[in-house]
This record gives sequence, structure tokens and C-alpha cells, in this order.
Amino acid sequence: MKIIFIGGVRFSYEILKTMLENNWNISAVFSYDDSKKEKISDFVSLDELCSEYNLQNIKVNKINDQNNIQIIKKIKPDIILVMGWSQLLKREIISIPKIGVIGSHPTELPKYRGRAPIPWSILKGLKRSALTFFFIEEGIDNGDIIDQRFFKLSSNDDATSVYKKVESLGKEMILDNLTNLQNGNYTRKKQDDSKFIENWEKREPQDGIIDWSRSSEEIHTLIRATTHPYPGAYTIFNSSKLIIWDAEFSNDQSKGIGKIMSVNNFNVKIGTGKGVIILKRVSFDDKEVSISKIFTKDNVDTVLG
Repeated sequence: MKIIFIGGVRFSYEILKTMLENNWNISAVFSYDDSKKEKISDFVSLDELCSEYNLQNIKVNKINDQNNIQIIKKIKPDIILVMGWSQLLKREIISIPKIGVIGSHPTELPKYRGRAPIPWSILKGLKRSALTFFFIEEGIDNGDIIDQRFFKLSSNDDATSVYKKVESLGKEMILDNLTNLQNGNYTRKKQDDSKFIENWEKREPQDGIIDWSRSSEEIHTLIRATTHPYPGAYTIFNSSKLIIWDAEFSNDQSKGIGKIMSVNNFNVKIGTGKGVIILKRVSFDDKEVSISKIFTKDNVDTVLG
């Protein structure tokens, strides 16, 4: 079975690595050009992995460019795997492989479609989500489902832990489904559009700005949703960007919106519209540093934002 792999994020790397370690032959890999690194928060280079397995790694700005289409046509793949890729494929590519183009989406399709599914799942307070493998068509995440497996979400989860859950499920699913596809032992389940709830929009780094007038629980949810591998929730301190990667919240009495209430070597307490945020891990001026190197007791009563 001839396979073309398209991907360029951390999830892509883990899926491709799992396939190669389990002796699946890849005819070619298409990944993001290095210039995309600044625009894609979970960007990962596949150079080293492809080099280790003597794979052709074609770096692209736009997958639908005619040059890429011609390369794919010459390979005559049985299947194209799109595992971690934000660009929609045009009909000219979708129609090439014999079996089809298989994509992945870390939501319970068809309920939720669109961009930034992991952050949105946390922001929406979902208790359960899924990783879905489906046949890619010209619409957005609307093709026939080939596999869907569920995982739980809790108030302790953040983007890092959810991403790991998706990676772990994806590695199981790719091996199971490749075997089924090769043997012709698979079924296509049409998506029931009556179950569709909403389409999620792309999130930008500026969507992570903290509004300290919100409750501590709401701010904590934003921090959880935007932590690594995403750009992070942030505020302004001493005229510089302070990114908050990890925090706790409490319902203690706030002493002022965005006001620094107390400072010690391990954490900083910030007042909110309701309750308190306790900073645990931060970056300042784009460098991750300890709390004690940024804040002193002299900063108490300073207002963030």
C-alpha cells in the first residue's frame, strides 16, 4: 500500500514516528516550510525523522500548489494521511489516492468542527471529547468517519495534558486503521449533521490576553486552554509581556482587579473580578523564568494589564 503522509506539528511527528517504528512504508512526506514556524504554535520539523528513515520530506508553503499535485500524481498513492495540517486540500488532491484521504480531528465530529479544537474544548468546559479519523472531502471536517475514540476531560486538564491524550490515542488508532485499510476491512460512517453544534474559529495569540475583571475560575480556564504547546494566556507587567503557563485559583477575597496581593519565592497572588489567581509558572520577555526572579515584595499593590 502506497502511503503519502502530510503533517507538520507535534501530533504529526508522533503519528509518523509510530508508523515508521512499526514498519509501514511511506512513499513521501509533505511538511511545512520552516518559515511557518513562527505562525504555528505546535510546529515540529520532520527533517531528522525523515532523514533517519531515508524518507523524502517535501517542505511546502501551500499543499495545493501545482508542483505538489504533480508529485503526488506521479507517486499514485493508495492513501494520503493528513495528520496535523491546517490547510484544506482541494479536489485535485483528494481525487488522487485509490482509497482516499484520511484526516484526523480531536473532537467528537460532527458536533464540533473547525480550528483550535483542543483550546476550545477546554474553554467550552467539555467533559468528554474524541479523536476522529475521517475521509477528507472538500468541506470542513465533514467526511465519512472511519474511527472515533473517546477520552475524558476534567477541570485538572490543560492543553498540554489533552494534547498528550490525543497523541496517545492517535498512535493506537493509526496502527489499527492502517491494517484495516490495507485489508479492506473498514466501514465509512456518514456524519449526522443533525448532531452538529458549532464551528470553532481560529484562535490568535491576542485571544490569550487576560481580562482581570473576569472571575478567577474563568481566567484559570483560559490559562489551561492556552498553555503549551499554544502561545499562552498573558498580561502586561512593567511594560513587558508576562505569559502565565500554570496557575491555580481560589475563591479568596480579591483586593483589587489585576492587583498583586502578595509575593513569595514560589507564587504570586493576583486579584480578579471574583477570587484570586496564584501564579506558578511564567515567562517574562519571552523567557521562562522563576517567579522569584520577576517579582519582589515591592511589587505588591501593582496592577497588571
